[in-house]
Amino acid sequence: MNEVFFELEKWLSSSGFKNGEKIPTAKVLAEKFNARESEVEHALNELVYEGYIERVVQVVDHIYQIPSYPYWGILTGEHSITKEAKKRGENPGVEILNWELVDAWPSIQQRLNLNPGDKVQIMERLRSSDGFPVAIETSYFPAKLYPGITKDMFMETGSGQSSFKVMEEKFGLVSERATDEVTLACLEEREAKFLEVPTGTPVLLRFRITWDPDDVPIKASRAVWKFHAGYEMSLRK
Repeated sequence: MNEVFFELEKWLSSSGFKNGEKIPTAKVLAEKFNARESEVEHALNELVYEGYIERVVQVVDHIYQIPSYPYWGILTGEHSITKEAKKRGENPGVEILNWELVDAWPSIQQRLNLNPGDKVQIMERLRSSDGFPVAIETSYFPAKLYPGITKDMFMETGSGQSSFKVMEEKFGLVSERATDEVTLACLEEREAKFLEVPTGTPVLLRFRITWDPDDVPIKASRAVWKFHAGYEMSLRK
């Protein structure tokens, strides 16, 4: 996330925009915030995924086609890409796209019970299986719970790629439960290129909070998936 993201977030939160109201173009915002247009575009993409704004999609006609890209099938249980790949006899892959330490912004403060001024370590990873890109995961680690964290810890092969394994083995943080928010999003250009699909492709967007046995939030994560998510639940009381 660049500095323009934080400036736009503050501006959007304080400007009193009404539901459905359009905001200025990236070119106008670049002039307003004395930034490059590419920086504003990147910040706007992040704001879409954070739920602050949404892309306006113009539909002229109803046009249908066979799906232009394959899904990775259905992922069930805890939605572990590492475990699912190994179950299928495939090799899980990971590429770290972004690694930065930033001040926690209001929405992440609320979700992780953080205080103003607390730091968050951001890790954005492209996940794949046998070279097929399946998801982009962005993890938010409260820095005070992860002293000495480095991106090399998450770049091992096989099960070593699991963030939950790193959290427990390196920092003693046990994951007890998780709460998910799942919605639909249309991919922005940057993420579509990584997932090798057209810009605007609809995907599942999941935001997860992970809690330890003492009900302390120890991680948040945002993921866009190129697969269907499966859930199981008991229907008997």
